[in-house]
Amino acid sequence: MKTFLFISIFAFFYISTFAQNKLTVSDSKTSHLVCPDKVNYVQTGDYTLVQAEIVPELSNLIRIKALQPFEKPTSLTVVCADRIYSFELQYGNDAPITYPIETFDSQKAMTFSGKMMPDYLIKDLCDQVLDRHRHDFRKRKTEKDGIKVRLNSISLKNDALFFELQITNKTNMAYDIESFNFWITDKKKSKATNVQEYQIFPEYQRNKVLRIPGEVTVREVFVTEKMTIPDQRILKIELGEKALGNTGRKLSFNLKNKDILKAKSLK
Repeated sequence: MKTFLFISIFAFFYISTFAQNKLTVSDSKTSHLVCPDKVNYVQTGDYTLVQAEIVPELSNLIRIKALQPFEKPTSLTVVCADRIYSFELQYGNDAPITYPIETFDSQKAMTFSGKMMPDYLIKDLCDQVLDRHRHDFRKRKTEKDGIKVRLNSISLKNDALFFELQITNKTNMAYDIESFNFWITDKKKSKATNVQEYQIFPEYQRNKVLRIPGEVTVREVFVTEKMTIPDQRILKIELGEKALGNTGRKLSFNLKNKDILKAKSLK
């Protein structure tokens, strides 16, 4: 039976450093996170379950309240004093009134190494893309020897494009990934002329998937600077397999400029 593998933005944190960062919230009373400095960023995993906002009169205070009872935990990310805090929120009637945020584990909020936005924000936007489960492109796909690659969606935030790919391994043997490549190349290749190719290096890859086990589907998000493709050219997305003697399966499909212009805006 095919297994669907979804790697959320918070999985790594919960397994390791932030496993103990848990908050209980209630719909009958409001809890507060008290921060040592001005809060720069607040984001809940599911805004239909939990409301979290900075108190306008006190910029170092975050009020949190459940909008309804819920069973499965959701998430909360907070950035203040150059630290990023990731929490698992669970529902309960015994929610404390205040939480001093400094009693929880955190990591330094590093600036994103590219040109677009901070690291914590780009991770959260990738999470939004994966949470939406969109399938905007039916024909942008390819399949070979039991491996299928398709484009699910293209999203846009400021000057960043988010390409969501879905890779399915229909075989029983694991597929080891050697590389993902993005090329702007000629639409029609002529033997009489040299093909001019320009490689685009994504600024960010959310899950850094290296292996796709047998009978598993994986979703991945790549982030690039915004682009348009000139006439008579295409964007080729290529997946290469790591194998002995460079004999791995390679799959690719092409995008047109009109595909990129369909990018949906992220909030």
